[in-house]
Order: sequence, then structure tokens, then C-alpha cells
Amino acid sequence: MNFSYLQWTILATVLVPAVITDIRERGVCSWLIVCGIIAGILNTAFNGMPSIWEYFLRFVPGIVILISAYLAKGCVGKGDGYMCIFLGSVLRTQYVLTALFFGFLFAAVTGIVLVVFKKISAKTMMPFIPFLALGVFVCGFL
Repeated sequence: MNFSYLQWTILATVLVPAVITDIRERGVCSWLIVCGIIAGILNTAFNGMPSIWEYFLRFVPGIVILISAYLAKGCVGKGDGYMCIFLGSVLRTQYVLTALFFGFLFAAVTGIVLVVFKKISAKTMMPFIPFLALGVFVCGFL
């Protein structure tokens, strides 16, 4: 699942500032994600556009998380859904799902460890984008 140099560049340009902003401010800059989505779409267009159905499927995980954010009201951040939509503009569906899997896994393990050692309570909200970025990193080297 190695990514191209351009994909790594687009991912790093958006994910690094997003991780920092999510940790510090518990949010993500909309313009950053929009610029990343545009760059991802242009990259895909210039490197062989998949069928419209396949390209739509790339955005489904992000759309599902975004809908969950609106329905759950605070349990999941809208920025997490937008970030997954960005990932879908750069990566194929299976990579987005793999990155999400590892992101959820890393977040769960970290949360359990922090709760066991009483560093946080079970109700504490943790930023998810750092774990998602770690999932993307691991996915890129599988």
C-alpha cells in the first residue's frame, strides 16, 4: 500500500497542521481541509480518474462519520468526518478504511491505557485526528 510521493506530500501538508490544531484547539481549519480536498481531486484527475462510482465510494467513510457527528452531537467531531472526506480525495477506499481501522485501534488502546492509569476519565474527549494520521502513516507502509 505504498503511496506516491505526491500523495505523501498532500497528506503531510494537511495532516501535520491538522494534528497540531486538533490537539491544541480541538478543531480543524476548514480552509485547510478544502485546499487538501482540491489538491487530492486534482492529483487523482491527473493520475487517471477512476469511475465516478469508485470515486464516490472514497467519500462514503467520511460521510458516514459526518452524519454520525451530526446525530451524536459531540461524541464525534465534524472535523473528523471532513478529514476522512479529505483522505478519500487522496486515497482509494480500502486505504481510507484501513487508516480508519488503525486510527480507531490506536485511539482505543491509548484511551484504555490512560483510563487504567487514571490520567483521564472514561468521559474525557480525545482528539481523533492524531490517531487517524498515525493510521494513515501505518497504512502507507503496509
